[in-house]
Amino acid sequence: MVHYRKQGFTLVEMLVVIAIIGVLIALLLPAIQAAREAARRASCSVKLKQMMTALHLHHDSKQRFPSSAFYKNGKNLSDTSGAGVSIATISPGKASGTSLAPYSFVVKLLPYLEQGYIYDQIDFAADEAFTGVKNPQMAAKVIPVLKCPSYSGQTHSKAVNYTSTKPALGNYKALGATTLACLMTSSHTASTTENGGTIHPYAAYSFSTLKAPTQTLILCESKEQNYAAWWDGVTASIPGFHPGKSNGLKGAGKPALNLQAYNGQANFMTNAFGAASPMTWGPSSEHPGLVNHASGGTETRSIANDVDPRVYRAMISRRSADDGDIGNYFK
Repeated sequence: MVHYRKQGFTLVEMLVVIAIIGVLIALLLPAIQAAREAARRASCSVKLKQMMTALHLHHDSKQRFPSSAFYKNGKNLSDTSGAGVSIATISPGKASGTSLAPYSFVVKLLPYLEQGYIYDQIDFAADEAFTGVKNPQMAAKVIPVLKCPSYSGQTHSKAVNYTSTKPALGNYKALGATTLACLMTSSHTASTTENGGTIHPYAAYSFSTLKAPTQTLILCESKEQNYAAWWDGVTASIPGFHPGKSNGLKGAGKPALNLQAYNGQANFMTNAFGAASPMTWGPSSEHPGLVNHASGGTETRSIANDVDPRVYRAMISRRSADDGDIGNYFK
């Protein structure tokens, strides 16, 4: 009589195989996640580079970078149409009364970012950003090149200042100054300033004011969800140092990279722009341990959260004397 042996695995063998597969997945998953994040971070750097290229094209056309906030005819807050206007008192999204919200510098970059179809619909006859027939609709447009792939937050602002159409958010802002005090006033405009950045509400600078363009940080990421509307000039430019420790001079103070609360202040910025809600984040990202930046030479830099305060302040500043603080950093 012929006996046939039954083919198959025993229960113990199956459990062993399942356990081995589980261990392999546990070992591979972090590597897969790290690879995906590396790809997202690289894509974020490409988008920042696109924005810097757009700024260069604007500079080629106008012989200067745009100011971070402007009214119709391209005038910034220190020009005739903005005379007497303080960025500290303008509410984001303000569309009635006095001191209305200006346009963001990003609006001027739209034609260079292949967003001409939005730019062509903007009602620049309206002096302020949130007035006019189509402007609120254009402000609500989500623009992919302005979004970091790692960002997982909402697409539109929920800040109470925006009472009608909620504007779309963007993840890239200008580093207008090291300190909030410098960002809020026009007194920073001397070329020797230690605190003045490149894209500021009150001034439009040219390459000639950048003593080391490849080392000067101009743009940064932000994961802010209240006041990061790409359309709104009130909050288009931010300081690099946390306002809770306002002195960014000579390394004093605290860089704001991924820093929400500091020195007793609950948020990055509390009602600094006449805003009804706090600005929660300054330079920040969802990349582990770092924030992507773009410099004047279109290079992108991944700056660690624990960067030396002197180095970070020097990289934001236009002052040539800062070269000594940052020279070794880029070696």
